[in-house]
Parts: sequence; C-alpha cells; structure tokens
Amino acid sequence: MGRLNFLFVAGLLLLNLLLIAAVGRVWFGGEEAPREARGRVALPQVQPLRAREPRERFQVVVAKDLFSPERHGEAAGPVKLAGTEDFQLLGTLIIGAERAALIAQGPKGRQKIQVVREGEQWQGVRLVEIGRDAVVLEGKDGRRTLSFPRK
Repeated sequence: MGRLNFLFVAGLLLLNLLLIAAVGRVWFGGEEAPREARGRVALPQVQPLRAREPRERFQVVVAKDLFSPERHGEAAGPVKLAGTEDFQLLGTLIIGAERAALIAQGPKGRQKIQVVREGEQWQGVRLVEIGRDAVVLEGKDGRRTLSFPRK
C-alpha cells in the first residue's frame, strides 16, 4: 500500500510540474502567434479628437462647468400632467411592500409603456399610491386617479 501511495503522489507531482511549465511558457510568451493570425488583423488608425478639433472649441466645457458650486440657474419645473386620457393603466403589481404600475402613454398603436414604482417621479408627476385597480398621481395640478380602462 505504501508503494502505491508513493507512485500516486509522484505522478501528481510530475503532473503539477508539467502544468507549471506550460503555464510559464504561455505566460512569458514562449510561442509566437499562429502563422494564419500574423499580419492579417489590421486595426483602423483613428486620429485623436484633439488633432481634429482646435482646443478653443472645448473652452465652453471649462466656462460652463456642470459641477461648479458657483453655477446657478433655473431648475426645470415638473412637466404639466397631460389629461388622464393620455395615460392608460395596464397593470399593477403588489408583492409584499414592493408596488409597481405598468402605465402606457400616447396614442393607441404607438404607446410608450413604462414600469413606475410607488414614490417615483415620472413625466413630471409622482406616483403616490398604487392600489389593486387604480393608481394616484400627484403633480403641480394636484392629485389624479388613474384607473383601469372600462370596456
């Protein structure tokens, strides 16, 4: 039994040494690329942007620094909520404390569908409450309830 264990350990050691040699050869670049890969791949030469555009053209970025603490201006106000006829409640999802609504906007056939979670801002309004068959939207015009369409 002792001789069999010795041969097994010796075989594993030899296998590990061969594996280390192979990894070392690949790692340190012992082989060239295959013949068919040499010279075939031509990367496009792209001229850097700074070489194409004059530096003065980018001075507006420095002058109107988006993150400057001195930057002031009017904040965009919320978009006026369109009539409830522009929105259609497609579904509500209530799983434990997680609530979401599936709302479509736009003319039939070209509707944009959005998943909105309770408390999120959407189209200039905040989704205040999601119930089983209606949602409550709050905007600068007040609160509006959006229900499932009646057939």
